[in-house]
Amino acid sequence: MAGLFTELKRRNVFRVGAAYGIVGWLLVEMASVLLPTFDAPDWVMKAFSALVILGLPLALILAWAFELTPEGIKRDSAVDRADSITHMTGRRLDFIIIGLLAVAVVYFAVDKFAPEAEPKRAEATAEQVSTTEPAVQGENSIAVLPFVNMSSDPEQEYFSDGLSEEILNLLAKIHGLKVIGRTSSFAFKGKNEDLRGIGQALGVKTVLEGSVRKSGDRIRVTAQLIDVSDGTHIWSETYDRTLTDIFAVQDSVASAIIDALQIHVGVAPTRGRPTENSEAYALFLKARAALNISEIQEAEKLLLNTIELDPMFAEAHELLAYCYWNQAGVTLDAVDGQRLLYAAAARALEIDPNLAFAQALLEAGNVQTYAYVREIEALERVVREEPSNSGARAALIFDLLEAGYLRASLEIAERWVDLAPLSGAAHYRLSDVLVAVGRTSEAIRSAELAIELGVEEANLSLAFVSLRNQRYERGGAHLEAYLKQRGVSSTWVRETVTGARDPKTGQAYLDRRIPEIVASMPEENAYLTRLILDICYLQFGFIDRYFELILAHNLTDSSWTDADVLIYSGILYRESGFTAHPKYLEVATATGLVETWEQRGPPDFCEKVGGQWVCE
Repeated sequence: MAGLFTELKRRNVFRVGAAYGIVGWLLVEMASVLLPTFDAPDWVMKAFSALVILGLPLALILAWAFELTPEGIKRDSAVDRADSITHMTGRRLDFIIIGLLAVAVVYFAVDKFAPEAEPKRAEATAEQVSTTEPAVQGENSIAVLPFVNMSSDPEQEYFSDGLSEEILNLLAKIHGLKVIGRTSSFAFKGKNEDLRGIGQALGVKTVLEGSVRKSGDRIRVTAQLIDVSDGTHIWSETYDRTLTDIFAVQDSVASAIIDALQIHVGVAPTRGRPTENSEAYALFLKARAALNISEIQEAEKLLLNTIELDPMFAEAHELLAYCYWNQAGVTLDAVDGQRLLYAAAARALEIDPNLAFAQALLEAGNVQTYAYVREIEALERVVREEPSNSGARAALIFDLLEAGYLRASLEIAERWVDLAPLSGAAHYRLSDVLVAVGRTSEAIRSAELAIELGVEEANLSLAFVSLRNQRYERGGAHLEAYLKQRGVSSTWVRETVTGARDPKTGQAYLDRRIPEIVASMPEENAYLTRLILDICYLQFGFIDRYFELILAHNLTDSSWTDADVLIYSGILYRESGFTAHPKYLEVATATGLVETWEQRGPPDFCEKVGGQWVCE
């Protein structure tokens, strides 16, 4: 045994093992940092670690069997002991090991004891900041909790909820007051939560709560403003009115809060009288609630019923136009969606020309004067003037992302989450933006939170993120969950994911299989299914074919196209090579994006060089 130990030492086997161990540890540590940065699949790290471990016995065997000589590497048995220089090689290895140990100690110290830097976030340029809503300064902040329905009829709850939301929307128009969005405030509905805990969860200083009792055409509204730091009442009031005075009550509450918080404004915002039909108003409130949880088609049905009851209800026409905006290119043909949107927005403005969101939607739907840059600017005006308008904010995020203004869209999305921390819709949109700016792990967390908050459509985001990162089982499961929620057959998902994942045969498989799947679907589900499957070309890396699909559409700079959602998805997964592809600038030119860049400024990944646009 002593002889074996001596021979191992002479052949430098111990030294080679020590050097290999240090180098292997350093490589694994570096890989654990670098691989997540490039969103490498989990199996890459596991495979790399296994290779490093398997390499150790190979290195020891080579050290035992071979010797480095002045003439090169020779088998140890072929080297005369008198000519052996293993003692010199050993000294060199000693110096190498000492150097590697020094590097390892420095790395360990930096990794364990250096303070962690805050994650770098994309910052908007000065030009982009100037076009978005101003940040709230000071300490004035409020959450409007859902008023309690004190009526004997539980069905009247829509009325108390609606009153709360209307007051919230009025307060949101006050500059200098941070108002938490409806979905977040309503998350505490029916829960006997301590107000201080609610204030901490929503990040506000004050809370407005109250109750509504409705009997016949008489209503009693009680409201109170509370300081969440100590539970003291800042202001309270009771209103006994007729049902026709409900909108005046909303104005009175908003005005009283302005006075109580000592907010200096010019003219206090007022609600006005959107309709005289209480049944139509109830349906309108239900439609708005459906939109908050992305039930777009249900909201459309409710709004059509609302308009049937009161054709002069301008805000119902405005919200219906937004429903068509959401469905265009997803469940509706884009051209049809734009036409329907334009008609609804135009009708809203005929009744009330002052509706800011309807003005923006009309800009988006007018094929005669359409310009992408004007659509963006119109939506930015709405977000500034109506901070609680989640529809305008979602539309603006989509437009900014498709046009390539990633940092500006991130600012809008993060501000939305700040105003509505418990809104599933806000986290859903933020997850898209985070994917686009390369913060994939954060995007996954935001999408998962959106699902927890009731927006199951975020399963589609998680499906695409997972497929793009070769997490096929997870991607298939999320896609099945999304389709199930939409009432669409998902029997084809697992087989399709398996067939498409082969880089050599996957494209041909999708070319053959997609028409078969779509043909098997009912007409009402075929459009959405085809869209999802087309995006799969991008997720599985068939970028040339993806551009063929985009260019097969009738691309135009004056109207919408079914390719818009495909372009939007390409921007989200830009790391696939979408914007660097030779065809991207052709698409951007045809759809008016290049014209937008000329007027508004370059997107975050393109610049003009020698008069020509160059994208990375």
